[in-house]
Amino acid sequence: MVNTLKLPLFEGLGNDDPDQFWFVVRVVWEDQGVIDYHKKKVTLIIALQDRVLTWYIKYSNGNPNARVVDIQVALNKEFSRPKSEAQSIVGFKEIAMWPSRTPWELDQRLKCTIYEA
Repeated sequence: MVNTLKLPLFEGLGNDDPDQFWFVVRVVWEDQGVIDYHKKKVTLIIALQDRVLTWYIKYSNGNPNARVVDIQVALNKEFSRPKSEAQSIVGFKEIAMWPSRTPWELDQRLKCTIYEA
């Protein structure tokens, strides 16, 4: 009996990590010897579930010729977890430790910290 690896379902919820998903996708494709672009895209689409599938349908309508790597970048951007609250607090503390900076410099750093979170 041959055990074949299957792509995990990706729903974009809770503990779903896009980086981990893509790692497993590459491992499965390599294990199965999938090199055909169209087969990769079809197997990828089948693994997308719920809100990620809804997102992909909208994405593909605006990007009909998107390559798998383009889909990966867009999916990671859309479903990656935000920085943790603790990381944001560290950024705010760093800003507070700059008494010699002008208000404008502090404001710019604060904006960067907020947008990174």
